[in-house]
Amino acid sequence: MKKKEYYSIGIMSGTSMDGFDFSLIKSDGVSQVKVLKNQYFKLEKKLMDNISVLINKLNTDFDKTIRSKFFFSTQKEFSELVIVNTKKFIKTNHINLNIIDVVGIHGVTLIHSPKKHVSIQIGDAQYISNKLLRKVVADFRVNDIKNGGQGAPLVPIYHNAIFPSNNKNILVINIGGISNYTLLSKNKIFSSDIGPGNVLIDSLCKRFFKKNFDNKGQLAKNGEVNLDLVKNWKKKTFLKKKHPISFDNYYFKLNDFMSSGVSVYDNLRSLTFYTAFIISNLERKLDCRIDEWIVSGGGIKNIILMNHLKDLISTGKVSYTDEFGYDGDFIESQAFAFISIRTIKSLSSAFPETTGCKKSNICGKIYNPNNIN
Repeated sequence: MKKKEYYSIGIMSGTSMDGFDFSLIKSDGVSQVKVLKNQYFKLEKKLMDNISVLINKLNTDFDKTIRSKFFFSTQKEFSELVIVNTKKFIKTNHINLNIIDVVGIHGVTLIHSPKKHVSIQIGDAQYISNKLLRKVVADFRVNDIKNGGQGAPLVPIYHNAIFPSNNKNILVINIGGISNYTLLSKNKIFSSDIGPGNVLIDSLCKRFFKKNFDNKGQLAKNGEVNLDLVKNWKKKTFLKKKHPISFDNYYFKLNDFMSSGVSVYDNLRSLTFYTAFIISNLERKLDCRIDEWIVSGGGIKNIILMNHLKDLISTGKVSYTDEFGYDGDFIESQAFAFISIRTIKSLSSAFPETTGCKKSNICGKIYNPNNIN
């Protein structure tokens, strides 16, 4: 007899490469979700730098890099850190490892190109499974891409479980490096990436201010929105693409959005406004009345960005995931814990309406410890 509920640890390391988000959930993988623990662990700067170099190399010379010693050594170092932090997570939160049914691992995306049929996240799942003696699910995006999908976004199935629409049109927005949405409407799910979330803002802050991000929008506050700049950016072709679509974090280049004719502060404020605009533009793109916007991700901490978004939205109230009892910083780690349960139950997590795949598919490959049947 199959279990009704499973204990699952989800581990997410996103494009910001600053660390790991860990979540422990108990769920049936369908509609029942209980979040038990969340914890964040930093990523060492040297490893962050090595991953950045690896990403550049893979995007420049994929075939050579994927076979290189540098790739394998960086992957090994990342995997060892996953193991160390998993043990810390278990010990700190007094978790009995024996009750854990599955561990879902989504490492930093090294390269993502549905057109080239490739999406690689760092981390040796088999090695991690062997060391932890637990079932591991990883490689979440590969099967969807094989089925003609974008391989992203994958979190919508989790949004559907924790934010029931109740005959309303609910739009769940995640403002990470790339912004994406889930539209929950009349028991249907639609989703897509939108465009740049924090990626351009962060890139500008790193280049000109030596800051990893604009903390609370304090830097953008010193600038003014240049409407001529924004008008030109509104002509970008990605805004005209049909949904669903996905973007690699490296699709958007800061040089394509910089102007020497305005101050750096004005450029930053204009980018912040533009990020809010492309999210608010969903009202037009989706052609439906939005009853509620539920926002999560690192972008919600940027006060200037959120103020612009609230000003630009014409219908529906804006809420935060925290108001529903879900910490916005851990939605993705919880989601991959949830998806991992679905994977071991052979339930689909990607659908034609969410990733553009030809048919619904199970996301993730299962890795069992070598010495466990």
